[in-house]
Amino acid sequence: MKRILLFIILILPVAAFAGTPQKTVPRADVSALISECRHYEGADVVSLGPVATTAMKGLIRIATIGDPDAQKVMSVMTGIHGISVFNFEDCCAKDKARIIKKLEKVLSGSDMLMEASDGGEKMRIYGVVNEDADQVKDFVLYAPSDCSLICLFGSISMDVIAKLAAND
Repeated sequence: MKRILLFIILILPVAAFAGTPQKTVPRADVSALISECRHYEGADVVSLGPVATTAMKGLIRIATIGDPDAQKVMSVMTGIHGISVFNFEDCCAKDKARIIKKLEKVLSGSDMLMEASDGGEKMRIYGVVNEDADQVKDFVLYAPSDCSLICLFGSISMDVIAKLAAND
């Protein structure tokens, strides 16, 4: 997880200069797909709404007192008001194929900010860059080879990300 967060922190400043996207991340479609697929055997879903996300951020903030790196990462999370994590690695091959097909269809209407590859494993990052407000909204990380999807609903300030990247 630290590796993913570090990756996000380092790459988002580059993604901000990618231009204004013509498409958006279909938050409702992604949430509906997760709700639909959570019933497959072997699928694991964790969804946090606004109240739970705020509580989690508070607990993490308290737990990381004295850890300046963790506090910096927490500053990125201030605008996030919902989190969903969907893992379907333990599903049967038929269900995996069905879920991947549905995910690809839902995400095909979105702008991909970046695709990264590490040893044959790919991670696709989707989001909406709002250059006027200097933010990235509704951030979706999809790793097809790991059969996982992480959705951060809300906004992340590009200023905070740039400061974090400059310090590393």
